[in-house]
Amino acid sequence: MALGVIFGETSTREFAFLFGDSQELEQSKLKFAYVQVNLDDANIAVARVIDVNTENPLLGRDTAKFYSEGDTTGIRFPDLMSRRFTLYQAKCEVIGQYNGLTATIEPLTQPIKPGVEVKPLTEDILNQLFSADEQWHLRLGYVETPGRQSQAQVSLNADSIITMHACVFGMTGMGKTTTTAVLLEELMFRGAKTIVFDPHSDYTNINRINHRLYSQFFKEKVETDENLRRKIEEYRELLKNVEPATVDPWKNIDPSFNNLTSEEINEELTYENVFYRLLNVCVIRDPRLMIDSSRNPQELGFQIDDVITSIMHLNLQTDLPETLARRKLTIKLNVFPTLRMYPEKGVYFTLRLIEAIAGEAFSPAQQGFLFRWLSGLTDLTLSNLALLNFLRTRVNALNDENPSKVPLTRIIARAIRTIHSLVQRNCSPLNLGDFVEAFCKHNRDLSNVSTAVFNLSDLENNHVRRALVYAVMEFAFDEYKSRRFVMGENAHPILFAIEEARTLIPRQEESNSSGEMHPATRAARLAARQIATEGRKMGLGMLVISQRPASVDPLTVSQANTLILHRAINPEDQSYIRTVGEGLSAEDLETLKTVKEGVAIVSGDALKTRMSTLVKIRNRYSEPGTEKPRPIRALWTD
Repeated sequence: MALGVIFGETSTREFAFLFGDSQELEQSKLKFAYVQVNLDDANIAVARVIDVNTENPLLGRDTAKFYSEGDTTGIRFPDLMSRRFTLYQAKCEVIGQYNGLTATIEPLTQPIKPGVEVKPLTEDILNQLFSADEQWHLRLGYVETPGRQSQAQVSLNADSIITMHACVFGMTGMGKTTTTAVLLEELMFRGAKTIVFDPHSDYTNINRINHRLYSQFFKEKVETDENLRRKIEEYRELLKNVEPATVDPWKNIDPSFNNLTSEEINEELTYENVFYRLLNVCVIRDPRLMIDSSRNPQELGFQIDDVITSIMHLNLQTDLPETLARRKLTIKLNVFPTLRMYPEKGVYFTLRLIEAIAGEAFSPAQQGFLFRWLSGLTDLTLSNLALLNFLRTRVNALNDENPSKVPLTRIIARAIRTIHSLVQRNCSPLNLGDFVEAFCKHNRDLSNVSTAVFNLSDLENNHVRRALVYAVMEFAFDEYKSRRFVMGENAHPILFAIEEARTLIPRQEESNSSGEMHPATRAARLAARQIATEGRKMGLGMLVISQRPASVDPLTVSQANTLILHRAINPEDQSYIRTVGEGLSAEDLETLKTVKEGVAIVSGDALKTRMSTLVKIRNRYSEPGTEKPRPIRALWTD
């Protein structure tokens, strides 16, 4: 079916076509649609509709467009304004020239001639443009096409996400957290290692299957099919075959490491969560099995049956690399950075940690005293309150007339109070050297763990949270930059995911009462900037998530090569996105104001075809951490 005919001036980058009366083709179902123009037997030009114009010599352009788009609302053209004088024109942006023989797309080299028919792009070609079947491509969702439910998938190159950095931005409630969870799930099951800073416990359940998804589609089949249960049991036994001694040092931080063979302690061994692993293995092997529970129920029914069939035919010994099949999915840490002298780091690292925990910076003179005391420390095992009490004793020994005595006393006292409060909140001290080595290096205690989730919700305040961000990222960066850790030789590539980045690495130079930037803010931004600008060659990447992109450190965001953008209305955010999103058109930015919940504009290096596209993000398979509050509905539904 032809949509229309090319009209007017054309180029290799854009063209326009005329289409029929809007009663036959609603304009709202045409904008952002993908179209094709046949060039010869093997080649077609592929383009995307970016705008629709309506003109009538008896009306102004805006007025004519208003009446033509108003048909669906009952607003009709005035009888005196005849439709036969109205032109409907669609402006298109050329994606490229698709070769049907090689299934590749290249730049269009010659303008298309006027008078040629324009047709809807086939689902098969659309899928080839934005989806790759390789196991290292993440399944993000479906191409969002006007007026219909597309079957064309969108995938992202996992290596590009990890090494070239990415951002997920969008207003509250528009799907930002779901998108991030989907990315973390996809990375986790494909072998990536991710460190997540999670202020609101949104990702603490990422190792558990969504109970609604499981109950609605899979629970009955698991409980009634003996062959399926045997397959799950076979995988459970494979997971249990891990030496407990290799993870024993982490028993006081994450209880699930106490005994990897106990279902009561390790939730990843329950039947539903073992099934969760099998589901993801099947989707990795066959992208057509990707499930989105928000889609057509009849279509989902066929997919569910195919998933079960695929699981039954899995050979757990050969269909997935052994190192991935036996991985623990997450370790959950409710911790603060241990204040101590680290042999791998200098004195100034410890000084910055104390400043960040206390929320007040040392002056150069005060640093001089502390540097001398810490450099001469003979007992390097002193940590936290013991270390702070050691420093307080040294401060008390200063002459009362020394101008550094009072401020040093105040800062150390504030750090002591913060440590006391953190312990009362059941937060544990984390030895940074032990954690970074255990998680990042090959054949260490946590090398078989996919995702480390730092739950920041119980930490004292944003300064302590930033202190932890700084401590972990700075420590890891220094280990990789010094080449003590080398990606591919003795260490893994690591992705740092920073949720609520506007509070953890803020743009504004937040100041304390003295007018200086808070030391925790300065430290966290420094660590993020180092990884953003230098980390990619070392195998250190960043995923930055925020509801207010304009409030995030701009240098960090400017290094991201992939953007996933949900609705953004605020003028500051729009302007900020325009600055950092080089691949976004003016039409893309305008669309950002109206995209639906769960839909995002994706642009950048991780896409198979580097052309921004609208994507309906699939629903997460994992259990949400914090449900969206609905207090009024709860009153009426209980």
